[in-house]
Amino acid sequence: MNTTQSLVSGVIVMLAIIVIAVLLKNFGILKKDDSQLFSRIVLQVTLPAVIFSSLALQHFSNEFLLMAGIMGVIEIAVIIMAWLIATMLKFKPGEKGALILVSAFGMTALLGYPIIRQVFPDNALAMEEAVVTSEFGVGLLLFILGPLIAMYYGESKLEGRFIMKSVKKFFVSPIFVALVAGICFSFIPFNQESQVFTTFVQFFKLIGNANLLMVAFTIGLIIEFKQIKHIYLFLGIAILLKLIVKPLLAVWFTGGPHFTEMMREIVLIETALPSAILTVVFAKQYNCRPELVSMAIMVTLVLSVASVSLIFIGFF
Repeated sequence: MNTTQSLVSGVIVMLAIIVIAVLLKNFGILKKDDSQLFSRIVLQVTLPAVIFSSLALQHFSNEFLLMAGIMGVIEIAVIIMAWLIATMLKFKPGEKGALILVSAFGMTALLGYPIIRQVFPDNALAMEEAVVTSEFGVGLLLFILGPLIAMYYGESKLEGRFIMKSVKKFFVSPIFVALVAGICFSFIPFNQESQVFTTFVQFFKLIGNANLLMVAFTIGLIIEFKQIKHIYLFLGIAILLKLIVKPLLAVWFTGGPHFTEMMREIVLIETALPSAILTVVFAKQYNCRPELVSMAIMVTLVLSVASVSLIFIGFF
């Protein structure tokens, strides 16, 4: 099975599990509030396990930071584009902030890691590249710029202490701790064939294997299909920037000889993912049109099932 077939298969598997979660919610077996439990398990248990086990077995490469830098440049470029479009269309401040949030930041950790694990099965190097690219190129900017954007354009002008608190949370979160621990662990000259080492790593791999299920259930439980009114222009621009323009920028920025085919594929996948769920938290905190942000997340999530595969097939 080639990479394109693996991607399509991975997206289909993810969608199938999401549908199961939706059905379980509709039949009353699971509730929407259960998504909070699943999301906490993902952010505090399974995702850190995936990150640590992916990094611990590889030697950290500075090339991965180049990919993270490319991701950061792409996100800043999309922020500028969203601001220019919203300004020309005379969007209200809250609408402008909401558009910037949903266009710039993607679901690279929550949805990206499971898809990349499906596309590159048993490829530790691919996961290491994806983790460094996502956490340094997306996560750090999201936790710093996300609150700033929501506060500046939102109606609730709260103190900047929330921003510092958000940044601090990133640096003490299990995800960042696992990132640093995995990188440090990769420099220690362990005997990787010893029973103790293999058992230790296998423990984290087994926990990480549950990440796909936990992520899919989280998404399936929060999805709500509501009638869309009066926001077609907003959603159209968000879809264009997030699902089309952003991955096209990734193709352009990674066209040089410094990038391997796998590196280009990973950056393309991570830029083509739907809007980040965490953006609605910032939007709600500062009353920056959270209803628009949540709707854009749901719409880009549903459309990304097809768009990620089609864009990937078109270029690879």
